[in-house]
Amino acid sequence: MSASDSWKLLVFRDGKSGRSGSKLLRELCRQTEEVLSLCDFTSRSAQEELIEALLRSGELECALADQEQCETQAATLAALTDEFAAALIKKRQPNLASSTRDALSGLAVPEQLTIAPPEGLCYYALHPLDYSDLLRDSAIEVPAAAVVGIRSIGTTLSAIVCAWLNLHGIPAERITVRPTGHPFDRSLSFDDKQQRWIAACIQRAAHFFVVDEGPGLSGSSFLAVAEALERAGVAPGQITLLPSSSPDLGSLIASNAAQRWSRFRTLALQPTRRIPQGAVEDISGGAWRKRVFASESQWPAVWSWTERKKYLSADGERVFRFDGHGHYGKTARQRSEVLAECGWGPGVSSVGEGFSESPWLNGIRPSTADREVLIQLARYCAFRAEYFAQEPASQEALEEMTRVNLDRALGVSIPISLPVERTVIADARMMAHEWIRCTDGRLLKLDASSHGDDHFYPGPTDIAWDIAGAITEWKLKGDDIDLLVSEYQRLSGDNVQSRLTCYLLAYCVFRLAFTTSAGLSVSDADERMRFEQEAETWRQMLADCKSVRDFKGQAGKKNAGLVAAGI
Repeated sequence: MSASDSWKLLVFRDGKSGRSGSKLLRELCRQTEEVLSLCDFTSRSAQEELIEALLRSGELECALADQEQCETQAATLAALTDEFAAALIKKRQPNLASSTRDALSGLAVPEQLTIAPPEGLCYYALHPLDYSDLLRDSAIEVPAAAVVGIRSIGTTLSAIVCAWLNLHGIPAERITVRPTGHPFDRSLSFDDKQQRWIAACIQRAAHFFVVDEGPGLSGSSFLAVAEALERAGVAPGQITLLPSSSPDLGSLIASNAAQRWSRFRTLALQPTRRIPQGAVEDISGGAWRKRVFASESQWPAVWSWTERKKYLSADGERVFRFDGHGHYGKTARQRSEVLAECGWGPGVSSVGEGFSESPWLNGIRPSTADREVLIQLARYCAFRAEYFAQEPASQEALEEMTRVNLDRALGVSIPISLPVERTVIADARMMAHEWIRCTDGRLLKLDASSHGDDHFYPGPTDIAWDIAGAITEWKLKGDDIDLLVSEYQRLSGDNVQSRLTCYLLAYCVFRLAFTTSAGLSVSDADERMRFEQEAETWRQMLADCKSVRDFKGQAGKKNAGLVAAGI
């Protein structure tokens, strides 16, 4: 596998999903009325309700902006999003006339819309008000501002930026855009209306602000927008990029990224200051390993920027974890509550700013699976199959991930089919170090509420994914596999054996792609070595996979290069 191909491995899934437009509108109207019923907008609860309204409005605005022939509806939603953003910044009630509310409830929207989760607000402890903090600290002095949000999350973030500028005496307007093309090589062309808007902003000597989270692995979305603005007549010195983190220009993999990016000004967010009271010690980015393992030689590899934010209390007794803002965080927290109620996890409570609080658990983390552990693993999978069941979901994206990564990482091309019998929100973190035997003897599962529904694969999938995860992560063999599978089948009545081989292959392929991509991304030499070692483990597991061995035998000399690839 060449270095260039290694960056093309699929690890991030497309989180877009189809939703009922009328239901999205009803949810937004209900949340709007909830906000308008509040009195004290300085309270934590009111701020959280405002954030929920802002997210729902930005979500629907983005979906309508992406939809053809919905320009009028998108404009209506943009005005609402702007007002929620202004209310959040000023800690006041939104200024919404009754006519506006009536127009909103009667808005004609398509029955089917596509939405995507705002990842920073769901997974990475990005607070909507972080951008108001950034602008305040940066002493912005411009005669006028033109704000360009990059959809999806840039819809909501651009509203915050635009509202802050207007509230501080800088006339500001905004639009949102959707760059297209390969994730590492995005491009953007403005339509005629956007071109006219840009020209009018230039006439007012406006400074242009490009807003999005990221810049991610490539930086190509930011670059696509900035360079499109330049082609439209905006001087590079009049363009400022507002990413959610400081980019390491040397690591961005878009073509000539560092040289292109450096032509524009950058104002990047610092880590959020908006964390719960009592959250003292940052244990994110793998720092938690110091408290869990006796030596660094036992540390699992951690792709630091993909981890959720975690903090400890001063006494080390409580852990604060970012679950997400608004309904995204509520959904993850509800899963944690079910886990706790059913005896599989610690208790959890909301503490604001998108964080949840749980007790820090002390105990033994088993490294091998004896009979008791195997039975508990089977019970846990049966539990998830029952309590976190989902409507049947297409596995087309997961099948594509498996095919593409097999081909790009190993040069193997075989048909992949992943049958679905029990669709669930998987745990997707079945590693041994994610389990703890507490002092009272209970075996509990940690970090179990959100990884099966974040922006990595698998997304909603068959419970066979978690069983495959248990087998491979615990390095089970022979009789141990038989016990795990038979006990799960006894408890659930689900004949998972018939589809398990396919999911074992898919799981190993994903973990190879993940560890390979992470190893190329991290800058720390020790972390890189851990990922390289883990990637080699997954490569060897694939070497032992029957379907891959069969391919080798059938391919003969034509694929002799597979030997060099490690299978």
